[in-house]
Amino acid sequence: MQKPVCLTCGKPFAGRIDKKYCSLYCKNTFNYGRRAKTKSATQTIDAILHKNRQILDTIMGPARKKLETTKTELTLMGFQFAYITGYYTNSRGKLYHYVYDFAWMEFTGETILGVNT
Repeated sequence: MQKPVCLTCGKPFAGRIDKKYCSLYCKNTFNYGRRAKTKSATQTIDAILHKNRQILDTIMGPARKKLETTKTELTLMGFQFAYITGYYTNSRGKLYHYVYDFAWMEFTGETILGVNT
């Protein structure tokens, strides 16, 4: 019977045939590396989402519930339309794109309606 080989250090070790790591250290090292890759990707996406929210918050202002603006204005401020936290289709078939507690909807190719939900 062949000995299992550690996924982290590559050394053969004694133990169950389905065991993956030779020690707790190797297991933790492997999983830490995996989480670090995922954390890096999610931090980047989260930073973009927070920036999008900040842009909507800035242009909406404290008292506004709705605001009409343009795609160009949002793009110049650094808004990235591909990053949203959710969407909603209303009874009229209009699609709202959510960024946390704000939403936006396209009227035409250029006109955007921002809503503070």
